[in-house]
Amino acid sequence: MLSVVIVTYNARKAVHKCLLSLKKSLDIFEKKTGEKWETIVIDNASIEPVAREIAQKYPWVRLAKNDVNTGFAAANNQGMKMASGEWLLLLNPDAFVFPETLSEMHRFMKTRKEADMAGCQLVYPDGTIQQSWGFFPTLLRIVLFMSFIDNLPVIRKHADAIHVRDLSRYRHTQETDWVTGAFIWLKSQVFEKTGGLDEKYFMYGEEMEWMYRAKKAGFKIFYTPVTKCIHLKGASIQSLVKAFTSEVKGYLYWFDKHNAPWERMVLPWILMAGGGFKALAWSIAGRREMAEANAAITKEILRTVFQK
Repeated sequence: MLSVVIVTYNARKAVHKCLLSLKKSLDIFEKKTGEKWETIVIDNASIEPVAREIAQKYPWVRLAKNDVNTGFAAANNQGMKMASGEWLLLLNPDAFVFPETLSEMHRFMKTRKEADMAGCQLVYPDGTIQQSWGFFPTLLRIVLFMSFIDNLPVIRKHADAIHVRDLSRYRHTQETDWVTGAFIWLKSQVFEKTGGLDEKYFMYGEEMEWMYRAKKAGFKIFYTPVTKCIHLKGASIQSLVKAFTSEVKGYLYWFDKHNAPWERMVLPWILMAGGGFKALAWSIAGRREMAEANAAITKEILRTVFQK
């Protein structure tokens, strides 16, 4: 059985399109595999009348409406606890599967028995491949990320960067450290053994940290282009500043949890300097929104680390 978990927050238009495309793919999945399925939607205290519309239009959905926004991690854990399937799929509300996506992903997981968690190839609506996998953060990788070095033409083809940017590396199935939370297919025992996402994360970085613990527990994570899913990337994002600062706060929490004391001392300086450098670079390039979002990183580090 496949249990699909979708967490939505004010992604009204996107979630309707998500559910319509999902139902078509689920019907084909059941026909091809003979397996049953269920869809669980957690409405994370949306201001928009999302929950009411879902209840009216999609009677096949198991709906839970939260009174407060508990965050991406907690709400996905809530959905996985409700699930009955041996297979789980965490799907963003702005992710639209193709008719064959679920049956092809099921076939991949059945034939690649060593794969415990996997992400498919994510594409933008125009078909362009989207960056969706990478390697766990280290001090060196964060330096490369915050200085644009991991995106230089030659380096990005070979560097094990936090975010792998060279799209030629998205053409082949491979084991990796993490895949993006927009589409995560996993065996239910991964959730049972790891306890799911760390709920101290509100949004951004939680899937990466979860997969770090999963790998330490002996599970393997794969990226595969055998099937695709459209991802709008950010239907619930209302602020680049919030997105960028949440990501760096995720790094701070990661290092507090998993890294040596000396690395925890060095990291804030790297993030603060990197935020200032990127803000200057984007300002020179005339990208005001990007410049402000990166400048906010430096301000956030000063506020949360040095003004305690």
